Amino acid sequence: MHDDLTRQLAEREFRHAIALELREMARRARRALLIALASDTHGQEALTELGVAEQALAELGALAAEHDFVALPMLGDVRRGVDRLACQLHQGGACDSLDEDAHEAFLNRHARGLTALDGIGPVTARRLFAHGISDLEQLRELGAEGLDEITGLNAATLARIRTSLAADAEAPDGK
Repeated sequence: MHDDLTRQLAEREFRHAIALELREMARRARRALLIALASDTHGQEALTELGVAEQALAELGALAAEHDFVALPMLGDVRRGVDRLACQLHQGGACDSLDEDAHEAFLNRHARGLTALDGIGPVTARRLFAHGISDLEQLRELGAEGLDEITGLNAATLARIRTSLAADAEAPDGK
């Protein structure tokens, strides 16, 4: 009986410590995102804070994955919001001063969600991102017809994306 009570207390303390660690990571991500959003220049400061937020979110995800008692269903939405902010910053020229490797890494990191759709690889994802589309929800809103406005996509790529979007729309969950 005493051993069970001791184990339960230790488990509660462990979970509490994990919760405190998660809270601190979430606060760090929130603070960095607020600074990035408030940045007047949308330049290097915003990109730096966006990186801090990304790191905190990655740590949150890793810690949550380590413990089956941690569920963070909103993490995907937060990451999508970060990618949208990154896209806005990119559109506003914040990445213009990055060297080629850093610029490509930035695009790859924030356009990766687009590759979840059949027909979109890393190159196509970067092109879509460069045109202001950072996630599948935005691509669905654009629709198959709106793809014609995106330069740099060949006919075969457009056809694959249109086919995937149509199949995606017919899926039972709509996604």
